[in-house]
Amino acid sequence: MLHLLGALVLVATMVLVGRLATTEWQSVHKASESLRLLEQLRRGLVAVEMVSRERGPTNGALGDALPMAQQRAQALQEARARTDQAFEALRQAVAAAPRSTADGIHLVQSLQTARSALVQARADVDQVLALPQAQRSAEAIRDAVQGMVAVVPLLSPVTNPLASAAQHAYPALGDDVQGARLAAALREYAGLLGSHFTAALVKAQPFSAAERRAIDETRGRIAQLRTLVELRLQLPDEAQAVSQAWSTVEARYFGVAQALLGQVLAQGDGEGHYGLSAAEFAALYVPEMNPILALRDALLAQARDRAQQEHQRALRVLVWALAGSGALLLVLGGALYVIQHRVLQPLAKTTRALKALANNDLQAPLPVPLADDEMSAVIGAVRALQGQTRRRQDLERERDLLIEQLREQSETDYLTGLPNRRAFITQARTALAQATRYGVDMAVLVLDVDWFKQLNDSLGHAAGDKALLAVADVVRAELREGDLAARFGGEEFVLLLSHCNREQGLQFANRLREKVAAAQVMGVADPEVRVTVSLGIADSAHGGWGLDALLSAADAAMYQAKNAGRNRAVAASVSPD
Repeated sequence: MLHLLGALVLVATMVLVGRLATTEWQSVHKASESLRLLEQLRRGLVAVEMVSRERGPTNGALGDALPMAQQRAQALQEARARTDQAFEALRQAVAAAPRSTADGIHLVQSLQTARSALVQARADVDQVLALPQAQRSAEAIRDAVQGMVAVVPLLSPVTNPLASAAQHAYPALGDDVQGARLAAALREYAGLLGSHFTAALVKAQPFSAAERRAIDETRGRIAQLRTLVELRLQLPDEAQAVSQAWSTVEARYFGVAQALLGQVLAQGDGEGHYGLSAAEFAALYVPEMNPILALRDALLAQARDRAQQEHQRALRVLVWALAGSGALLLVLGGALYVIQHRVLQPLAKTTRALKALANNDLQAPLPVPLADDEMSAVIGAVRALQGQTRRRQDLERERDLLIEQLREQSETDYLTGLPNRRAFITQARTALAQATRYGVDMAVLVLDVDWFKQLNDSLGHAAGDKALLAVADVVRAELREGDLAARFGGEEFVLLLSHCNREQGLQFANRLREKVAAAQVMGVADPEVRVTVSLGIADSAHGGWGLDALLSAADAAMYQAKNAGRNRAVAASVSPD
């Protein structure tokens, strides 16, 4: 029996050691996989960059007369060669990736589609370049430029899965990968903004209404991306290289380049006398976009460093685990030998009491010691263990009750009884992750009490608290099963509506707004006191399933409702990337 017990202990120890080694080996493998995926993502973003860069010499060439200047023709040829090299490098990386057949075929097909579109766009550009400069209409130039612009979105089915796979392999890379994608998108929209000027610069004419609208839309998107990048770079563990790269972007692109754009916009809105050609504009504008790419590369380098550190850490732990496990097995074998010959045999008389104790039978009788020897000490220890176990069980029950109470208090708003900000964010992220998986429409409502400060100032904070309670009661009464609601802070509430599109969300918001306006604030001296709310709605169909993006869009829509006169609901109009 004792030999069997020793064998079981050894087997259990080996299982635990094997489990530890397997876990660390998986960590090493995941870190290696994340490094490989990061390299593929980098190649994908470089391919996007090269397509965007090719538009610079292309736009310059569209403004040249025939025959094209040799320097311009050479620059265009070199840009196309760089793009082709980037596509080939990405193709090789995707083709060599050890992923599932379905994923690999999808990525290869998406890359082939983008490549075919690039070939067609170049052919359209060459067709325009073959015409004398005077015969190149503004519409033909715009179509040629837009053909090149349309290639970049076709690479999203390649870069997006690679980014997701890298984040899945090592979730700690999520912020850096997302930041790099934001920087790449900022560079693309910056290039797109410059392309909008091409036709007007070539033809030396003011902007058309369509061009001006496209310019304003692109500038708005750049402003949004700038805000998202700034939020991303506020993380406390940001590398100095990343911060310096962003400072350079602020100084050059959002400083020098924006000043240049302002001058060209002023002329385009006026007589159209720009004083520079499309090629000259590109020569001034394109270099100021390069710091954005430096920011992207800094973020990718930071992600790569994190993955390498994780790889080295897991490898060290694996080596130490294997070495420690061998030593542990030796020590355990020796200990079992000593226990068997010097401890276990004397304890045979107390086996039944110990078994009862293992089954939580604290009333099991113990043998009476016959002498003051080692056996007496063992019996006394078992008796003490029974008492300690009884006290520990009592303490554990009290601890579990206290932990549950503390958990509820930490996740509940003390005034309204609704979940607080932290609880809402945790539950909302889980709900949005499930909605993303199954394609369920979701909507976020941000609700803010109108004139709340004036209410506090005129009737006192007690009246303000009563008003918040009245709003919370209406919100709680209107919630459906599966919806979430929380007090987000101050006079602001937030709701997450499941299976809800924009129209349904707007209907729900207006119904909620009307019921709040009709609710009486109980406990206030003036029975005529009423409160109104302004609401902003953002839905997943237009804002994606990211919680931060939905909250930001809904919050902006709420401020639109405020600015429009309050006591109303406004749906966000921002589209996803």
